[in-house]
Amino acid sequence: MKFRKNGVYWLTPSGIQDTKKLVSLARQVMSGGASMVQYRQKNLNTSQKRHQALQLKKVCVAYRVPFIINDSVDLALAVDADGVHIGKSDSSLKMARDNLGDHKIIGVSCYNDIDRAQDMLDNGADYVAFGRFYPSLTKPEAPMCSPEVLKVAGEQFSSSIVAIGGINLDNASYLINNGATHIAIVDAISQAKCPYLATKRLSGLFKKNL
Repeated sequence: MKFRKNGVYWLTPSGIQDTKKLVSLARQVMSGGASMVQYRQKNLNTSQKRHQALQLKKVCVAYRVPFIINDSVDLALAVDADGVHIGKSDSSLKMARDNLGDHKIIGVSCYNDIDRAQDMLDNGADYVAFGRFYPSLTKPEAPMCSPEVLKVAGEQFSSSIVAIGGINLDNASYLINNGATHIAIVDAISQAKCPYLATKRLSGLFKKNL
């Protein structure tokens, strides 16, 4: 399943260990119009992660939303996810592609590094992610990235360009206007009073910027 040209890219919060709660949240987010979902869980063992990932995948299939696994090629293979997202210290791009095949989505964190993004795309990445753009609890140690990087990336690359890091309804439009085709969101959706409505409003920003 290929991802849509633009939209909200929801990353699951690591703090939710209750699978039913996570699945319920996922249904709200996808009903609100999320275009892609990434399972990002640091606090469970391998068996628990596999169980959660399988349940989330069912929801993604029902909503026809691509399901991406953060960090783990092994878990992506185990649940037949639509792809994997890798960072600087995660599995190499070549290893991920060799294991997952050409039909799966592979995204790569590029922080604030245009040269890294170019190299990753040249070697088969499907999308590149930049950030953090604002203070972020999810990525507190990631280097700050200027919106100018998005402008350069938009001019230089034909791939999807994901912005991540402290993004919310107040600042997302600025990043979209500067070239982000997707905005990766955790807290602004997961901690919202109504995750469905938060996702719907964030998704609506892309329609305004067409």
